Amino acid sequence: MNKFLKISGWVLTIAAIACLWYFTHKEHVDHPLKGVELNLISANEHGFIDKNVVYHKIMNICDTVHNTDITMIPVDSVRNYIKSIPWAIYTDANITFDEVMVVNIVECQPIVRVFLKDGHSVYLDEDGNVYPDKDGCSMHLLIGSGNVTRKDLPKMFKVMKSVLNNKYSRCCVKQVYYDGRNYELVMNNVDLKVVLGDGENTDAKLQNMEYFFEQMQGSPELKNYSKINFNFDNQVVCTRNKTKK
Repeated sequence: MNKFLKISGWVLTIAAIACLWYFTHKEHVDHPLKGVELNLISANEHGFIDKNVVYHKIMNICDTVHNTDITMIPVDSVRNYIKSIPWAIYTDANITFDEVMVVNIVECQPIVRVFLKDGHSVYLDEDGNVYPDKDGCSMHLLIGSGNVTRKDLPKMFKVMKSVLNNKYSRCCVKQVYYDGRNYELVMNNVDLKVVLGDGENTDAKLQNMEYFFEQMQGSPELKNYSKINFNFDNQVVCTRNKTKK
C-alpha cells in the first residue's frame, strides 16, 4: 500500500511539473515578439556596421505583421544574416522569456588600411585578418600603398605592424609604401624618402631610424637629403638632394 502511494505521489508530481511546463511554454509561445534589442560593440564611433540598417533588416526578417507568435519568428534566418556581415567577428541572437529578441554583434577592430594596386582597399586587424572597405567609412589608421597585391598582404602587414609596435615610428610614420621590392616610409615630420628595404629585420631598422633622427633633430643638414636608406647593416646611406649644393 505504501509503495502504491509513493508511486502515485511521484506520478502526480511529474504530471504537475509537466502541466506547469506546458502552460508556461504555451503562454510564452502564444505571445508575439515584443521587440528587438540590438547591441553593437564597435571600437570606433563611426564604424563599418550601421546599427539602424541592421536593426531594420532584422525587423524585416522577423516580419512581426505575419509572424504573430514566437514559434513563427525565423531566428535562424536572423542568425545567418548577422553572421554574413563581413565586419562582424562575433554574433548571437536569441529570444528571451520576455518575448524580446536580443541580438549581439561585435565589430572588427582594424589597425591598418592597405590600398591595393587594383584600386581596392582592405583593412587588417591585430591578427592580420582582412576585411573589405566600405564607402563613406574612413578611419585614421596607418596606410599601406604601392604595388601591393593580395598575396603581398601578409608581408606588408608584418612591416606595418612593426611600425606600429615601435613607439617612435608609430608617431612619425603616416604611410608605408611598397614598390614591388622595397618598403619605404612616408614621414609626418620630414619631407624625404625613408627606405627600409625588403622587409627583413624591420624592427632593427626602425631602431636605427629612431636613433638617426634623434641625433639629427634640429640639424639644418637634414634638409640637404632626399633619401635616407636603412637597408644596410651597421650603416645609414644618405642621398643628397640634387637641388642642394
